[in-house]
Amino acid sequence: MKPRQPSSPLSPEMATLIGALIAIGLVWAVGAIAGYVGKPDIPVPAVPPEATAALSQTLPTATPQPGPSPTGTATATSTPLPPTATPTNTATPTPTLDLARCNAAGCGLDAVELPAVAYDSDLLLRSEPSDRRDCPECPQNEQLSQVELGTLVQADPATLARLETIALSQQTHQIAPGIVYIVFDTVHHVVVDLEESGYVLRNIIPNGSERGTLITPSYCLSDRSLVVTDADYHGLNGSNKTETGRDLFFHLGRAALFQRNGRFDIDVIRDRKDYAPVTVSWGGGPIFIWDGEYSYNPEQEWFEPEDLDYYRDTRWAKVTVALSEDRKYLFITASYGLTLEEHAENIINLGQKWGIEVDRAMRFDGGESAYLAVRLGDYVVPVLNIEEPLIVNCLAIEAEN
Repeated sequence: MKPRQPSSPLSPEMATLIGALIAIGLVWAVGAIAGYVGKPDIPVPAVPPEATAALSQTLPTATPQPGPSPTGTATATSTPLPPTATPTNTATPTPTLDLARCNAAGCGLDAVELPAVAYDSDLLLRSEPSDRRDCPECPQNEQLSQVELGTLVQADPATLARLETIALSQQTHQIAPGIVYIVFDTVHHVVVDLEESGYVLRNIIPNGSERGTLITPSYCLSDRSLVVTDADYHGLNGSNKTETGRDLFFHLGRAALFQRNGRFDIDVIRDRKDYAPVTVSWGGGPIFIWDGEYSYNPEQEWFEPEDLDYYRDTRWAKVTVALSEDRKYLFITASYGLTLEEHAENIINLGQKWGIEVDRAMRFDGGESAYLAVRLGDYVVPVLNIEEPLIVNCLAIEAEN
């Protein structure tokens, strides 16, 4: 084996160079600890002049060499850049909330303990078992018998007492993972995480009947029901398509809640070709929240002026639907005693409490047709103390099989 040669001692120039580089490296290291060079609360020492001078004397100056000029290729520089004091703007992530950990104050750590509120008549809260409407001419539920329906909706006293406790608690009640019910300033809300799994949104319309055939909400109930509400007006004049692809009607001038390409939206679809890829749609309107603000009928939907005046000003019960700006959250809301603008402010305010930007909302139905039922244990309980209405379709949220 060839004997190992002893290493050569460093030249004075090389030793000076190494010392200069170590000094500069220490300065940059201190700058990184401070967060950026020159941060006021952590002083950063200057590079010693002798190190800078040594470095400039030791490093050779590059001399351009003759050769072909590169074309079309950008050469990246390897020169390290010092930390900068200019902050980088980053997009605020949209919230992914555990809705079960939200209350009227906020979500997560913001959901501070709140006291129960006093009962208010504007809750219009059910306190007695729901009586089903007798409608022999209405299509009958195809999944449950009359006895089974009666058992499902006629909640016992303990369940009704639980409903009142939830309504006054300012806390969310988890109906299912990603679906909660809360009363916020006397307004009933069902909030749905549209990215959660385990449920399906349905537009339930009587099979084999003429468009506009009247039903009761009982027609829409099943053992899998989680939430049921009425949707379009009598006549079923909005754009309605069931989740099975059954196309009932297309209205090129009125708004709808719809799903297209896997994304929910609220808008007016004015062309058949844009409506063709819609997988499910509930007609309604008019729109009253647009770009996160109260904006009544911004799309100039086809309603009679007197109807628009009534929808805007009435304090009778109303049911609406809203979507967050990122289309992750759906709000189904029922109120009594509020104008439409006050109703809109309530939805927007709840969204702000939870860090959700409510972007769009539209009216479904109202008055004597208002209906919202939620799952409480073995029962599906209508929360509004209104007689079971006559309606034309339902927005139903059901547990998947």
